[in-house]
Amino acid sequence: MNFKSLALKALYAPILVAVSLSSCKKDNAVTGDNKGDFSKSSSAYVDSRVAPSVTRVLPNVIGGNRTLSRDTTYILNGPTYVTNNSTLTIQSGTFIKGRLTSTTTTGQPSYLLITKGSNVQAVGTSSQPIVFTSIAAAGARRPGDWAGVVILGNGLTNAGLRPIEGIAPAYVSGFGLPYPSTIQYGTNVSEDDAAAASRLSFVRIEYAGAVLEADNELNGLTLGGVGSATTLDHIQVSYGADDAFEFFGGSVNAKYLIAQGNNDDDFDFDQGYQGTIQYAVSVKDASTPAPQFSSNPNGIESNNVTAPVVTINSRLTSPLLTNLTVLGLNPPRGPLTGTTYGIGVLFRVNSAGTFANSVVGGFDIGSSLASAATTTFQGNFGQAFTTAGPAFATSSVSATANASVALRLVNPFNIAFTGSTAVPDFRYAAGLPAAPSASGFNYAGLAIPHPGGAVTALETPSYRGAFGAAASTRWDVAPWVSYNSNANAY
Repeated sequence: MNFKSLALKALYAPILVAVSLSSCKKDNAVTGDNKGDFSKSSSAYVDSRVAPSVTRVLPNVIGGNRTLSRDTTYILNGPTYVTNNSTLTIQSGTFIKGRLTSTTTTGQPSYLLITKGSNVQAVGTSSQPIVFTSIAAAGARRPGDWAGVVILGNGLTNAGLRPIEGIAPAYVSGFGLPYPSTIQYGTNVSEDDAAAASRLSFVRIEYAGAVLEADNELNGLTLGGVGSATTLDHIQVSYGADDAFEFFGGSVNAKYLIAQGNNDDDFDFDQGYQGTIQYAVSVKDASTPAPQFSSNPNGIESNNVTAPVVTINSRLTSPLLTNLTVLGLNPPRGPLTGTTYGIGVLFRVNSAGTFANSVVGGFDIGSSLASAATTTFQGNFGQAFTTAGPAFATSSVSATANASVALRLVNPFNIAFTGSTAVPDFRYAAGLPAAPSASGFNYAGLAIPHPGGAVTALETPSYRGAFGAAASTRWDVAPWVSYNSNANAY
């Protein structure tokens, strides 16, 4: 996310249409894990499943409980809203495909939005991930083909109740839903939001993102006011036309996140977000087609309040981030040059937080702190082409450096938009900068429990970054992870 614009566009003229609400609906559920036809080689990172030939277009409004089953391929035809305190259950192994904006019935972008009070239970498995992707065929998928997944909750923010960005009034009122209440998130009441807790586990989101106007976009996964009762783990967002993950307020915690080839920020925090993220990796891709990069393609961007930009001290954006590997590009660097963009870790607009035990490289500026709030950097290693910045206990700076060599990771930049064999390896070589350090790991100093809620599952590995040594077991295994999604036949 870039600095947000000071105002949304003028309201569109509402177009009221009759909407049929579905209630307590289940779509031909099947039982068992139904592993399907997977590649036996985890090194290939190919998801060789074939999406079911039976397709069903989802309604634009889902007003009752519904289950999506893995024996059907579901199509998003423009906006789809889950309303009326409903639960959308998605079976493991299910494919949901978004139509391109140019082909939807209304000419509006395709996205799935879970309104306040409703929830989504999208629980895949390592062998049967749930996939949100473009309807385009293999080889033809592009960033921004569809607009992504949005979950809204009642968690605390520092700006009260507000509409999520990236959605025009006509996208809501055109389906007979009230604007702006349908797309509002946050309160000043609940941190936990247990009444409408969602779960996303072993989920991929590919080729998403949509720009309504400058600095007003939808992301791969957008979370507005989502409380700590919601569970997020094992989620990959690939080749999005904006941020990979954006957290607006709330306190949801997350583990095992992957951001690959997205054109703006990889992890973006706003509106008083206070949660914890452990084990997350991101990497840019110089071979991504247009829109390849925004004007501010940062790794991590933490803001206090945006759109309009004001300073609020009552609840600071204050993430706790540990064991992250945040990567830009290896030379040739392409557009990630200059002094105002291409930053690995950026804390600004009076945001606070902790960034610890992590690895950052491949950006011109490793880190930047433009904040009067208390920010803790602990035990990190960084590489940068021009400026390291304040985040690192140890760092390497050289305009001509090979970032891969400087970081001493196994093969972190082995990534290609069209490559069917390129597979990055983010583990470290023993004894090199990302390896254990006696002075770098003080988890007791990370102020647990976090202000966003008790962190009950924080682990304390003795290494920097998202992965251990080269011989250790990877958590980014196929087929739940696919680094070559444009080659997948589904």
